Amino acid sequence: MPDTYDTLRSVLTGSFRVPDDVIHPDATLEQLGLESLALTELVLILHERFAVKISGEYAAPLRTVAEVAEHLDALRAAGPRTVAPS
Repeated sequence: MPDTYDTLRSVLTGSFRVPDDVIHPDATLEQLGLESLALTELVLILHERFAVKISGEYAAPLRTVAEVAEHLDALRAAGPRTVAPS
């Protein structure tokens, strides 16, 4: 998870201008200020970065950064363009 978490953290700080000091594993996407449109954009960015297809339902405001990173790891382990159940 460290590489995935670091990449996710980089996306959050770079694309969404979330301050680095507020990103931690237990922070929810909602706490980081990501609302509906931003969550959709996050899914698209992560799809491009990790070459996996993420179910839109998975990018929910109450998901934590750690949960998203773990989900990405599971998708990557399953193979490219895989949709994992939410």
